[in-house]
Amino acid sequence: MKVEVLGNVQDGGVPHLGCDCEVCKNARENPEEQKFVSSLLLKEDESENSARYLIEASPDIRMQLSGGEYIDGVFIPLSTLGHMTGLQFFGPEGPDASDLSVYCCDDVEDFMMKNDPYRLLIDRDNLEMQEFSDGDSIDIQGGEVESHQFYHQHVNHNTTGYMIHGEDRKLFYLADITEFTEEIEACIQEADVALIDGTFWSEDEIGRYEEVPHPPIRRSLDQFEDVDTKIYFIHMNHTNPVLREDSEERETLNERGFSVAEQGHQFQL
Repeated sequence: MKVEVLGNVQDGGVPHLGCDCEVCKNARENPEEQKFVSSLLLKEDESENSARYLIEASPDIRMQLSGGEYIDGVFIPLSTLGHMTGLQFFGPEGPDASDLSVYCCDDVEDFMMKNDPYRLLIDRDNLEMQEFSDGDSIDIQGGEVESHQFYHQHVNHNTTGYMIHGEDRKLFYLADITEFTEEIEACIQEADVALIDGTFWSEDEIGRYEEVPHPPIRRSLDQFEDVDTKIYFIHMNHTNPVLREDSEERETLNERGFSVAEQGHQFQL
């Protein structure tokens, strides 16, 4: 199985609306510097018959997927902007999908059933809800995806992390969480590769950190420095200095054995 990184930044993307920071200004002036919202594509190979699944349906989905790419299903971990907005593009204004499988926990399904346009897409049979609770797993072409649910304090309900099993290796994905608990750390240690929340470098990066708390990278470096798993950070905010390859923070991260998940990076499992 191959896992491809389709995007690596926080829900607002880069450039970020209403921001003139160096990163956002550069992305407006140079389209190749634009960064898409965090999302993964799971596939067995490049053949037409290969199954293809998304983890996250981001607002950037139109640019992340090629025009003729067929999607067999979508895993939705959380009911907020960056994780599910892309589902809207599977409706009649887009390819008018037929019963596209959406795998999610009860909290996400409850949100979708109570809110349009998601409920409308379900009623039109564009989307077909599939229960995917804590501990559930599904065999997909080339491997298996296993659900691990954790409480997300900011949204006051559960979010889902995914353990992706290939033939030889495991990859754990958890892009959006309030803190790394012992249960989450155990999943990271179990995997060969982990793509985890790297929204902020530090707590004082933005003036309203307490409103949108995430585990800061500089603290995560200490927490996971003795873990053998190869760790990549993903879901970076536009303010995060590790987005700049020439920053001191990126140099520190790399010197300590960690990496940034880059758009287009592929992992062979």
